[in-house]
Amino acid sequence: MNPELTALQKQLESCQQEFHQLLHEYARLRKKSPQLRTEAARLMEQNLIRMGRMVKQINLEYHDDLLQGISLLKLKMMI
Repeated sequence: MNPELTALQKQLESCQQEFHQLLHEYARLRKKSPQLRTEAARLMEQNLIRMGRMVKQINLEYHDDLLQGISLLKLKMMI
């Protein structure tokens, strides 16, 4: 594999591990109380929106569609 792709893969795996830990914390907070469930969902939603906006901004900066070649339907079906 190309060394740059290998480095990208390692970064993605690191992010995946952090996200996995974050999801465990998110689930723990949601289970704790109905009030925390609502607030935690709001925080998660806000951050997912920010991530989407980051993708859009990078798309504009590089004049490239970063999601091209990624099937959102496939992602939805695999979840």
